[in-house]
Amino acid sequence: MQLLRIHYQKLFVCFSFVMLVLVVVRVWEADDGSVGPHQTTSSSLKAQEKKANNNGRENSINIDAPALSPSRHGSRGGNKAARANIFADLFEDLAKEETCPLCFGHDLCEDVSAGFLTLATDAPKLQDEAAVYEAELGDMQKLTVKVPLSDRFSHLDELVCHNASLGSGCSVGSAAHRSFLARPQPLSSHSLHHLLRTIGIPRAQYPLLMCPSTKLLTVIERSFDDNDDHSLSQEERITLYTTLAIAPDIVVLKLLTKANLNVGFPRLVGVCGRLGVFEGEMTPLASLLDETFNVRASLAAQILTMVDDFMEDDPEWYLFYGSWSLEKLAVNKDGEVVLTDLAGMAIVDKNLFRDDYEDGTESRTQEVCNRECFQKFTGEVYREGHDTDEICSRVEDVGHLMYAAVCAMILSDMEQHKYVDYFTSSTNQQQQPRTTKGLLHNIPASDRATVEELLAECVDEAAPGGRLQAAQELRDFLSDFLLDEEDEDGDNGEELSDNKDGDVEDYDDDYDYGEDDS
Repeated sequence: MQLLRIHYQKLFVCFSFVMLVLVVVRVWEADDGSVGPHQTTSSSLKAQEKKANNNGRENSINIDAPALSPSRHGSRGGNKAARANIFADLFEDLAKEETCPLCFGHDLCEDVSAGFLTLATDAPKLQDEAAVYEAELGDMQKLTVKVPLSDRFSHLDELVCHNASLGSGCSVGSAAHRSFLARPQPLSSHSLHHLLRTIGIPRAQYPLLMCPSTKLLTVIERSFDDNDDHSLSQEERITLYTTLAIAPDIVVLKLLTKANLNVGFPRLVGVCGRLGVFEGEMTPLASLLDETFNVRASLAAQILTMVDDFMEDDPEWYLFYGSWSLEKLAVNKDGEVVLTDLAGMAIVDKNLFRDDYEDGTESRTQEVCNRECFQKFTGEVYREGHDTDEICSRVEDVGHLMYAAVCAMILSDMEQHKYVDYFTSSTNQQQQPRTTKGLLHNIPASDRATVEELLAECVDEAAPGGRLQAAQELRDFLSDFLLDEEDEDGDNGEELSDNKDGDVEDYDDDYDYGEDDS
């Protein structure tokens, strides 16, 4: 009996050992990558939920580009998205969202914090008193981020803190609601000019309110009615005044968008705190000066067309731009010339213009108007206490001088035009020659006389109406260069097709080439 008991004990120990080995093997296999049914189902549901959330975020920015998934930002694979995310803290610091509503707004802030919109570099370029960063939305959409460099925000912050009786260095986000900016009063030129004087902005440096009609001020207010309830909330009103004081270019873009005007401006994507996000992939016009003459002629024709659109495109608004220079123009990815700095844009209500002269014999082009005429007008229109209705009724009389500024300061490469500056206030100041060559340099010999004659009349008209006629003829003449180039390309392509293997390809005469669309 004792022998049998010992034998059973040995069997039990062996059986226990075998079971222990089996358990260890099973656990080892599970750790090696086997996933149970419950775990697989749970992961699948989480993946679907995550995908649904990401799809919901794709429309948070109103531009046609894929959104960037937050999971890609968090990856450690060293891809482009992961590298871009190293600037996330810098992006949020630049935005200073905590200062809102003493800011430009926050419609893109959620996209910045979620990582859908990222900085592509931490090295900004300086442009028009702003730091300009490159940004990305996904792997395709390239954007531009502008952050004001001037001390205007610091002046405004101090002003608001003292007005709210909170002392220097207060929390401006809270103080703004207790300041004069939050008062429920309609926007007026008096209140805005008072604000500009307080933070040190001369009236002559603020063209947007050159002719501040009631209609213009009303449309500006509506441009900041984000919820479209036909009234400005306290936050919307503070944001309106802040943007007017610090970034009038954003106001211009919002107003033009509201008025459905698109005549040569980069698209405003949105704002976050104290930065604005704009259309990207801009090629400076100055970098295209060595292109073929056909290309440069086409770009010049676009600029002249832009001036014409400013004056005639809309029945209600007249756009008067007084800061023309080669550096303020660029070409977007669609090959369109656009203005990159709109702070010098004046928007004038055409209702201020004279309908017709009383006796019906005079016209707007009754007198020759050149540089001295233009400077006299600008000196009057920016003078404090001027008669707005009387002066602004004459904007249409001198608006054609935008052609003169473009011809002299951007297009012409003629020696006598390198000293012309239509926007220098002092006529006695020694003029410095322009160092860059004009867009229309190296004109083909057969066309040089025609182009230079039209440029000369565009800059200094010899007879009433001469500038308008010269600008229109020059635009049409330059447009033909691109058409000639396209015709040559088409002829070459047909020759290659005809000579290939000695056969001439038969074309379908019923094919629609889209001539009407072009």
